[in-house]
This record gives sequence, structure tokens and C-alpha cells, in this order.
Amino acid sequence: MAMPLVAPVPNDIRAKLAALGTRWEYLHPALYAGEAARRTATPNHPANTAGTRAYQEHVRLLREEHIRHEGWKRLLHDHLETVCNPQKTLAIATMVGDSATGIQALHPTNLHKRGAATERAAEANLQPALFPTPVGPHEAVLDEDEARALKTWFLVSYRVEIEDAVRIHSELSLPVQVERGFVAEWALRIPLPVIKMDGIERPDEDGPDEIDIPVEFR
Repeated sequence: MAMPLVAPVPNDIRAKLAALGTRWEYLHPALYAGEAARRTATPNHPANTAGTRAYQEHVRLLREEHIRHEGWKRLLHDHLETVCNPQKTLAIATMVGDSATGIQALHPTNLHKRGAATERAAEANLQPALFPTPVGPHEAVLDEDEARALKTWFLVSYRVEIEDAVRIHSELSLPVQVERGFVAEWALRIPLPVIKMDGIERPDEDGPDEIDIPVEFR
């Protein structure tokens, strides 16, 4: 798969990301790796394989880039897999959005219903609450005050297949209200450049032609 095409990142977007301690160069690899992992799934895999693999790579690259370059820490926060800044004031998780994702004039929400943890994170973004976290290498540990101060942003992405190509729309956004499993209000949104990826090469699903094995009947 060839490297994707990405439009130049406007300076105002770079400035907004920098204010959060992140960069487009850390978010882009996560989206790219997710798409690459998605393409390893075939129709013979379980139905949710492609999405699961994409999610896993989104989280992994998001963490690796921020840990390597900015000293962030892994954080499992109230069942949300995130990476958080050294000050423990901001965390980033991932989410699949709908067709309005990345378009400033529209109001996106999540494509699939989210669990209670996302609703609690949104409530904490608006009115902080306490969520203890486990301890582990390269993981952050939040005390009560830090947990109350933490803001959880989401890297929201939405992919569209157009003929044999893929476009990935995305944004980094802060939810503050979730209703019945779907984000109803964002406090802040940072639409990101659209990623255009090359043709989809499906993995061999059933192998080559059927093998004809002669059998002698007795």
C-alpha cells in the first residue's frame, strides 16, 4: 500500500494541536496504521475483525507517537484506552465517527453506540469526576484531583470507500454530552486534513483455484 496523500495542514490547525501538546504528525500515523490493519481482514474473518484491528492500531500508534516524542503515558481511564500528557490534564482516545466527521459546518457524532464510559468521560469534560486507574510500566496514575481535572479528547475518524480508493475524514474533538450512547455536544472540535489512500488490495480470501485430489475407490 502506497503512502497516503494528505493536504497541507493549515497553520491554525497546527497551532490548535500544539496548544494541546500534540501534532498532526502523531495523529496521522495512527489513522494510516488503522487502515493498513483493516485491510488484512478478509470476508472469512469474523464480521468485526476489520474494525477491531483498525481500533487496536489507532490506539497503539496514538500511544507510541506521543510516548516517544512527548513523554506522554498510557492511561486506561474508566475502561477507555487513552494516552495522557505528562501534566495528567489531557488524554486522547479514539472513536469512529459518522459522515459529518471532519466537516466544520456539520455536527458529527459517533457511528456506533458507545458505552457508559464515554458518557462519563463527556460528563467529566464538562463537570469533572473521579475515576481511579491501574498501575503499570509507562502508565499514568491519577490521584483524585488529577482525575477530576482530566479532559478526554477523541481522535474521531470516518472512512469512505470511493471505487478502489479510501478517504479518511478525521478530527480531534472534546465531547461534553452523550445521549443514549451518541455524542450530542462537543465543546471543541479541530477538523483535520483528509487522508486519501490508494487502491484496496484485498488479501487472498480462499487461496488459488480448488485443488483436485484424485481418489481411488476400492
